[in-house]
Amino acid sequence: MTAPFSLKTEYRTDWHCHILPGIDDGPATMDESVAMASGLARAGFTTVHCTPHLIKGLYEADNETVRNNVADLQREIGRHGIDIRLLAGREYYLDEFFADYLSDPLTLGESSYLLMEIPGHIFPEFIKDTIHQIICCGFIPMIAHPERSSLFPLPEGEPGGKGTFLSTLFSRSGSKSASPQREESLLDYLRGIGCAFQGDLGSFAGLYGEKIRSEERRVGKECRSRWSPYH
Repeated sequence: MTAPFSLKTEYRTDWHCHILPGIDDGPATMDESVAMASGLARAGFTTVHCTPHLIKGLYEADNETVRNNVADLQREIGRHGIDIRLLAGREYYLDEFFADYLSDPLTLGESSYLLMEIPGHIFPEFIKDTIHQIICCGFIPMIAHPERSSLFPLPEGEPGGKGTFLSTLFSRSGSKSASPQREESLLDYLRGIGCAFQGDLGSFAGLYGEKIRSEERRVGKECRSRWSPYH
């Protein structure tokens, strides 16, 4: 696999990657997973968190299965001479069933991060309550690809005409950046409570529109420690 565009990704960590074979909607076979790992290595990535979906009724592999699949893939890519370190993780679907998994969640590698996908149909108050529970349990929610979510729309007119979704997301001023002229948004709340955020490489490539692409590239240069640019 080769990227159709150029990015400076040397020695990068991928926090969100569907690379494990036959476990969700990622690659179906081990050969496809090895090809993905080869492409990631050529792009300069050295650490990859393997984060299959966990969606009740659809993708329900348990944590031990994920760990075993990571170990199997690590051995296989080693056999092919691919120098990437694989770490286990999950992409949790934030819905009414998520609480069932919070007693024994699989964090991203050795970190305290829990990767969360927030579906667009979930009520904001439910999201706030669930995120608060995660933090109270000692974990840090990492919100997957917020730039793709309808819950976090691009603001049309912040004071000064310079406000955009990504500049709001990655500015260092936290939720205090919310204008007194508008009510605190869900994004303000998540930033203020201490969530991390993960952006997709596709956003840099323009798969979700030029506005997101140009802004994500600009802001990402200042905030690389807060996100992963590859999915």
